Amino acid sequence: EPDRPQPGGEAQGLGLPGRLSAPLPVTAAALLEEAAAALAAAGVPDSRWDAERLLRHVLGWDRAALVAGPDRLVAPGDAARLRALVARRASREPLQHILGVQAFWKHEFLVTPAVLVPRPDTEVLVETALRLIEGVARPVVVDVGTGSGCVALSIAAERPDAVVHATDVSPSALEVAVANGRRLGLGGRVAFHLGHLLEPISGPGGRGLEASLVVSNPPYVDPAERDALAPEVRDHEPALALFPPGDALSVYRVLAPAAARLLASGGALAVEIGPTLAPAVREILEAAGFEGIAVVPDLAGRPSVVS
Repeated sequence: EPDRPQPGGEAQGLGLPGRLSAPLPVTAAALLEEAAAALAAAGVPDSRWDAERLLRHVLGWDRAALVAGPDRLVAPGDAARLRALVARRASREPLQHILGVQAFWKHEFLVTPAVLVPRPDTEVLVETALRLIEGVARPVVVDVGTGSGCVALSIAAERPDAVVHATDVSPSALEVAVANGRRLGLGGRVAFHLGHLLEPISGPGGRGLEASLVVSNPPYVDPAERDALAPEVRDHEPALALFPPGDALSVYRVLAPAAARLLASGGALAVEIGPTLAPAVREILEAAGFEGIAVVPDLAGRPSVVS
């Protein structure tokens, strides 16, 4: 007669449990080490920071709570949820897609795969925009290719007197931007428009505005560089927002003259750029009739914005 499985054991050759014991709780510190090791093994940059963010997300803790209570026991269900999120991050899904949010400027913005994840470098664009409209009463600002709405909504929050419009060619991106406006209590402060570049504002059927400022973080990644991008960007962020329909300068060539026609006398254009594009973008702006052109560096000293 075959051996019978013993209580608490497994049926031989089948891997079927006899009596199941409940998983034991583990400490927050042990889970953090486990998660960080798994992400590091998968080649995830800043693996320990990402592991901490995921752990705090699952537990609903701030950083102070984690520092104060590393030996607190974590319930098995929470541990299982963390391990599932770590597996997603280890597959190189962006941390912001998993968490659903990203901090930018002074707010936290909803993020989905329909929009670019807001980057710290883009805060230079907001700083430049605010500087360009200093002293302008009720400035009219147009954000081109708004994505999550982070630039338009940040400007609107800083300048309650501004009239802010934002355009995007992607309906799904505009849904995220509108949701962010509602979430931040700024929904009535920014008018969102579906369409290509400035056409919803200045094209047939446009509003015929005279703008004080046009601002944009357009697609500028050369499609030939696609394979060199991090998997988080290449495989998960929207190609429409990354790659222009041509070479890296193709959007600037269309946007600059269109902005020149829309802007009031003394108005300004500010665009984010890739770090090698400053000389070529300067030439495009000069050809469109802009004067007083400046290149603004990011915190690392790399060219970041041309205005």
